[in-house]
Amino acid sequence: MNQHTDLDIGPMHEDEFERTVALVAQAIGLPLERMRRPWIKLGYRQGRVARKHGKVVAALGLIPMGQWFGGVSIPTGGITAVGVAPEYRGSGVGLALLRHTLEELHTTGVPLSSLYPATVTFYRRLGYERAATRTIYEMPTQAITIRQQEPDIVEVEPADYAKLRQIYSERARRTAGNLDRPDHFWESYLESPDKTAYKYMVLREDQPEGYIIFTQTDWSNPLSISDICFLTRDAGRRLLAMLAAHRSTIKTLQWAGGAYDPLIFLTPESQHTVTSSLDLMLRIVDVAGALTARGYPAGLRAELHLEVHDELLPWNNGRFTFEIDAGKAAVHPGGAGRIRLGVRELAMLYSGYLTPLEVQSVGAITASEQDLLTMSQVFAGPRPWTPDMF
Repeated sequence: MNQHTDLDIGPMHEDEFERTVALVAQAIGLPLERMRRPWIKLGYRQGRVARKHGKVVAALGLIPMGQWFGGVSIPTGGITAVGVAPEYRGSGVGLALLRHTLEELHTTGVPLSSLYPATVTFYRRLGYERAATRTIYEMPTQAITIRQQEPDIVEVEPADYAKLRQIYSERARRTAGNLDRPDHFWESYLESPDKTAYKYMVLREDQPEGYIIFTQTDWSNPLSISDICFLTRDAGRRLLAMLAAHRSTIKTLQWAGGAYDPLIFLTPESQHTVTSSLDLMLRIVDVAGALTARGYPAGLRAELHLEVHDELLPWNNGRFTFEIDAGKAAVHPGGAGRIRLGVRELAMLYSGYLTPLEVQSVGAITASEQDLLTMSQVFAGPRPWTPDMF
């Protein structure tokens, strides 16, 4: 894959920061200052670059984080801000940099990687596949007829920030695909540098049940919900009632959610619209490690015999015996290899993005009807989604 044997690939040096930010800004098509701010938060130590003759020709940001699957936060390398200098595009430099980064993640024991693709085809070549959704919704404030005044809702103070993280983690545990956010993600929500972030929390007898963070401008622009999370129906309805109280000054609400977003089902009429939707892609960096780390249905006992094909990472190739008991997995090399699939198909099953029958319908898995049924039980769970963009 790498035709550039003279490439030097590794962590960014501090004195390469400005050159790298400028390269990525030009590659992605963003203003330099807009690109600089997230890189400053991430830090140059999380940059990975490819150099040719001592000059940075490709770069990416590597975000240490987690992603929730089966009620467990699994270490994940988030990939962001991938850029290649114009004169080296199409030469394989970007592929070489990403492959090197995947090898680094494997060496450090990180079994997953995820990203938002600029182009799906490119990242499929590296073994990534669609595995979660991020959907942007809009709803007229006039459509919200809920007038619920309980439980209590209070303004959030900095001393309450830990409670917000607690609420979010509980929601993430119950769902699939939500990120285990690094600190700088939380900072971007809680302390917006450009607009006032309004923050409120739902309390029942001093126990937190939900929160909302939003920004607003004027009638002509939607009230933008940066982050909303609720653990009970009443908490969700209370937050909606508070949003409905803005109807005299705000025409619409906008938020990021899942394909079957709970907020929609709390409103009596479906007057929402989907303005955009983007799929997050997942890469299984270590098949055995990823399968072992995930959580599974507590009452299920099962055994699967996989034969996985991975064109890029050789340690993922081969047969694995995959045993489930009491919500946990044990994975061993070998077995009958009755279920044959690629690493990209495994990513979709692993996250719950597609069911085994849906994967089989596009001809990407070979297995008996009984094994497909067992896999459906093993990977059962909510459809994966994430509100975060990176």
